[in-house]
Amino acid sequence: MKNKRINKLCRAIMAILGVLIVFFSTDYILSEITDIWAYKDATGDDAKWNEIIEKFNNNQPLSTEDYDEIFLQSGLGKPAIDKLISENDVEKIQEYRDYYLLDKDYYCFRKGIFACHERITDTSGEEIRHPDFADLQNGDIIVTLSIHSLGWRHGHSTIITDAENGVGVQAVMVGEKSNNTQVYSWKKYPLVAVLRPKDTSTEVRNQAALYAEENLKGLYYSLFGGIFSGRDAEKPLKTTQCAHLVWYSYMVNGIDIAPESGRIITPKDFLKSENLEVVQIYGNITDLI
Repeated sequence: MKNKRINKLCRAIMAILGVLIVFFSTDYILSEITDIWAYKDATGDDAKWNEIIEKFNNNQPLSTEDYDEIFLQSGLGKPAIDKLISENDVEKIQEYRDYYLLDKDYYCFRKGIFACHERITDTSGEEIRHPDFADLQNGDIIVTLSIHSLGWRHGHSTIITDAENGVGVQAVMVGEKSNNTQVYSWKKYPLVAVLRPKDTSTEVRNQAALYAEENLKGLYYSLFGGIFSGRDAEKPLKTTQCAHLVWYSYMVNGIDIAPESGRIITPKDFLKSENLEVVQIYGNITDLI
């Protein structure tokens, strides 16, 4: 009888080890596959860039094609470009371009059982951070796709509630309540974007930020946040997840920043939304949608 129990226990242990080996092997293989298409080096065109710089120096207006070219070579979207131009800071635009084209690498570490988080490094493997965002304002949305589980780059998002001090509100993970986040931690992700609702006033964006700060902290995290409440922003939240929290902050103010998404709102929905514009990116995050 004793030997039978020992044999059953051994079989159970072997089965558990087998499941774990299969899981982690699958996770590793899928992560390697997603990394192949997730990262590519940015390339610069010096001739086109010098033409644009010449326009800057001669105070000539930029064409749509010029804005597109600056974005491709520096990651700066139109709002950030216009801000730097208004400050006559052509040197800063050049600095962003130099960094954007710089060879970089990353490493991945596991946080929790499923999620793999990536951090940016230089080519020697030393962890670094991106430069400060060129134009960060209250109500802006930061999105990263440098978090993946079983090969799925679900990413993460936050809403900026105090741009001056680099603070936002986010729902982090199961077992934790939503709370403040520091912007500097988002500069560690290789793939990151700053987005802003189109055609919205500073006042409206401040209202969304204030609502998140005053009403959306201390909520339990749920992977199913938003499924049961749907797209109804009149029901008070009891649970949420990262993208749903950001969406809700605007929806209670009458603005749907991801109208094409389903009942589950994801960070990728923000990147695909026609109601949001790119302020700035690091890495080729917009290629992954």
